[in-house]
Amino acid sequence: MGLRRYLFTDYNEPRLVVPGLFVVLASFLLALALITATSRPRTAEQKAEALLRSGKPAQAERAYRDLLRERPTPELVLAFLDAHQYAKVFARLAEKRDESSPVGSGIKNPETPLDEEEVDRAIDELPPDVRVIGQYARAVPLGQVPPELATQIEEGAKREPPVPYANRLLARELRHQGKLEEAARHLEREGLAFPERSEDVDLALEIRIQTEDWETLRDRLTDPRVAAAAGPHPKYRLAVHDRDWKAAMRWLPALWAPRFVGTGFAMSAVTALGWFFFCARLGKLGQRPAFRLPMYLLAFVLGVASVVPTVLLIAVEEAKFHIVETGDATRDLLFFIFGVGLREEASKLLLFLPLLPILRKKGDKLDVLVCGAMVGLGFAAEENLGYLAQGDLQTGLGRFLTANFFHMAMTGTLASALDDFVSDREKYAPAFTRTSLFIVGIHGAYDFLLSHPEYGGGYFAMTAFVFLTRMFLEAVDAARRRADRGITPLHAFVFAVALVTGVSLAYATIAVGPKGALVVTGGGLLGVAIIVYVFVRTLGQMR
Repeated sequence: MGLRRYLFTDYNEPRLVVPGLFVVLASFLLALALITATSRPRTAEQKAEALLRSGKPAQAERAYRDLLRERPTPELVLAFLDAHQYAKVFARLAEKRDESSPVGSGIKNPETPLDEEEVDRAIDELPPDVRVIGQYARAVPLGQVPPELATQIEEGAKREPPVPYANRLLARELRHQGKLEEAARHLEREGLAFPERSEDVDLALEIRIQTEDWETLRDRLTDPRVAAAAGPHPKYRLAVHDRDWKAAMRWLPALWAPRFVGTGFAMSAVTALGWFFFCARLGKLGQRPAFRLPMYLLAFVLGVASVVPTVLLIAVEEAKFHIVETGDATRDLLFFIFGVGLREEASKLLLFLPLLPILRKKGDKLDVLVCGAMVGLGFAAEENLGYLAQGDLQTGLGRFLTANFFHMAMTGTLASALDDFVSDREKYAPAFTRTSLFIVGIHGAYDFLLSHPEYGGGYFAMTAFVFLTRMFLEAVDAARRRADRGITPLHAFVFAVALVTGVSLAYATIAVGPKGALVVTGGGLLGVAIIVYVFVRTLGQMR
């Protein structure tokens, strides 16, 4: 009775707000302590970089300015000037935004960039050797590089070995002038001369990819020094262009390797545990624990494993059939539906198949729905690693907060349709086809809208999310039949959402500080609020 009075009113209605806020606060503090204890403290430079990647360049440039005063280095002054340029671009795009134009639609009230006098003052305060680099980089976008400074940098770039950063600075000017091939050569020279800056080699190869100079890219990768310094991305892109799906399959896993390191792994595991608890409550785990717990765990593991056929399909789709995102809205919609949606749903359903004979023999419709959802949760848990590894906290955490339940609902719905089809193929074949097309289509539309904010972005995507998940929950409600004892599914849902929210806020706080955390998670938190509001009515009737 002691705990129950905190969860239910005197009229036996579930209490949600106070328990939910308690879970948010508790998970936030616990995650904050765990991340702090198990990972290296994030440096101010890492926080500034996270802000820049998350679409907050004005905040990033201020962070870099403060860092420059404490520790003036060539890397920091270049990062500071890059952040300033991005901040000015964001501000200009926001000014063009109006109701009739999609220009700047993805820019949400950016902060004002530093004024030019303040930027000049920050450069003038630097030590002489770093000031030269800052003055040159500062003058490049203005087209006003002093002749004596240009001569100094050019001579330094030609030396053997070259002067550090001279070739990188020349490359900045050449890119600004549109001389991309010359810029690529200087970047490659910088990266090969200074192994700690091997990312310049990758940037040189990326220029060849952007200009579609595949012959030069192929030639440069035959150089052992370039191949050794280059990362997997240009090698994968060349394999895709050459339609060499075997080579693409070899290099694609290396692109995914960063997903499995860092605090993102722990975050994904904790939030998966929260959603696992919700699924288990939906599936009445307590009634048949000896059967259901092993099945739920196995389904989750199979969901994680479904990433393997997904990766293979990505390599084949991109390399053999050239199904890729292009930037054209119509083509991208088809890509997200018949590329992303089809391959992910097919992979998850493929890994659910081994469970179906067992479920049909020893389980019921509720077990099918929940095991399908567990497969979706396993896939989402792995996918979360990718969102967090991208470095764009605003996008990554927004998806992290909402995509788990989306995958659970999609795979659970497909699993139920497959179960019906197996029971009577002639009767349920049309329904299975319709459901499959619907799930693939709504999955593709959701991803398309998130990637194209000019068509409504996350808010229109949330409509697809709500429609699908309500359909799934209604199917679960029908399969549950009668109430059981314990906390309600609505409580379990709110606790899972609160856990994910608290962990996300802790992660963002460590990454960019308390103020930045609220900024980068704002869109995702709004999405969570919409989800909770809509599902209170659907889940409120479940016991």
